[in-house]
Amino acid sequence: MLKTKRKNKLELTEENFNRLLPEYLQRASKIYFTPIHIARIAAQWLTEGRRNCVLDIGAGVGKFCITGAINSNDFFCGIEYRPSLAGLANDLISHFKIKNAVVQNGNVTEVDFANFDAFYFYNPFYENLEFAKQLNNEVKLAGELYGNYSTITRNKLEMTKTGTRLVTYHGNNFEIPESFQKIKETEDRFLKLWVRK
Repeated sequence: MLKTKRKNKLELTEENFNRLLPEYLQRASKIYFTPIHIARIAAQWLTEGRRNCVLDIGAGVGKFCITGAINSNDFFCGIEYRPSLAGLANDLISHFKIKNAVVQNGNVTEVDFANFDAFYFYNPFYENLEFAKQLNNEVKLAGELYGNYSTITRNKLEMTKTGTRLVTYHGNNFEIPESFQKIKETEDRFLKLWVRK
């Protein structure tokens, strides 16, 4: 459920987005959710040159999917483990009147990567290593899950077709197979574009 029912401007800004979130998610936003200016660059890198279906792994409240969908005609799908965040993400997608995005509640282990042309990761599994920074207690976290999810993701990426695009923001990039070549990165090296050889 959105925080407020008052009429909001539909312009996508950090302020407009964050004020729609519950207070605890507003406080967590800088740590857990992609900044809009970064999401715009990432979405552009993932969608340039052809029509794409993009998967955001660990979509949270859908901020990346919303930003990408507003700024392109491509389809953005998020997968989010926490049911409450997936529900809120879809409320936000409706609020911004977006037709080319959805966030599904589920686990990366359940996703068929063959259905997607491009992928976005903002360090989706790291919370399993940082219990003190747990977003909420809705899901079980465990150190071994970090390695398990990273390995599963790497194996699924290895099976994608040539030309598949991947953008990572922060993270140690353990999930990326050697078959992906880094094409470009931002000056601070936090945002990287990889393409399947």
